[in-house]
Amino acid sequence: MVVIMEFKKMVKNLVREDLQTPEGACGICHLTLEKISKEGGVALAYEVPQGVLAQIIDDHGQVIGEGVDIVWAPSILKAQIKGDLIPQEIATNLEKILTTKQDLENVARMSGYGRCVTPAATAISLIWADGGRVEVQRQGIGIEASLYDREDNLISDAVSAFCPVCAINISVAKNEFWREKIRDVLKDKANTGKLKYERGVENIICWEKRRVTTQLRENDKIIGSNWGCCIAYATLRAEIDAGFGSAKWNRLFKNYCDYCPLKHCWTGKSMGAQGNLILKRMREADVKEKVKMDDYITAQLFDGDRKIAQGTGTLCSLSATVNAFMRSDAVEILKPTPAHGFPQKKD
Repeated sequence: MVVIMEFKKMVKNLVREDLQTPEGACGICHLTLEKISKEGGVALAYEVPQGVLAQIIDDHGQVIGEGVDIVWAPSILKAQIKGDLIPQEIATNLEKILTTKQDLENVARMSGYGRCVTPAATAISLIWADGGRVEVQRQGIGIEASLYDREDNLISDAVSAFCPVCAINISVAKNEFWREKIRDVLKDKANTGKLKYERGVENIICWEKRRVTTQLRENDKIIGSNWGCCIAYATLRAEIDAGFGSAKWNRLFKNYCDYCPLKHCWTGKSMGAQGNLILKRMREADVKEKVKMDDYITAQLFDGDRKIAQGTGTLCSLSATVNAFMRSDAVEILKPTPAHGFPQKKD
């Protein structure tokens, strides 16, 4: 017990030293994973019917935290909080945005097994095809997603969630009509998460060399391994390395990474951390983001009615936000204020 408490104390102190709440839930989750890994721990994740079950393992191989959520990263964040690895004042705020049991059940009815991009992309496509729109914005430490119909009426919203794709899933799953429509569209589609669940595949996730690394283990054998700018990208790339998924999606994901203007391992920050910083400033500057689906998740940024930027992402619209920022005039997006506290030299 003393050994476990020492590990928790070390990780929590390291998190406290570097914690930046503007980086949002996603940024805090990845920061904590970095500190867990630095102290010799690791995160394990398992696809299950209701989403993903995650465990935090300490430096002595003991499970110190466990959580279930829609997909890998928020389930890991839940496990980090349960493991008492995040300062309490921040953990209390984070707990408010984690997926409720009812929302988790609703999302699982659409697809389940940790697959969140396909149902979100399907929802985005169907709502836009019907004349509606999807908007995302920062909301406190989390993300808000709002779905509107062709008459500009609110279909549903998720007031706050871990990331935009999670928020879109939660929001659309609250509406019975759209939830059942998406479930019907996806009922005969391949589900990699379900296949991994049936085969008993384990996701081993850690932070090293300023990026996330994921290994897939089946029957004590590593069947796939890769790295990426966040938990989702690293795990998806490891799935491709293990032979999961289609050749089409393999090409799409590789093409996105090839043309990404910012290699996040250069900065040592996750994709979500940087995307959250941009969204936070956009909210302060009254710049709106609408999300579409055109092969890739596409973020369109608006200043009033004027579109000022557009970017693409794959697993997450935070990546699309960063992409739009890097490909456009940052001054128009962030509307920087005059420098505060700058010393003035008298003439």
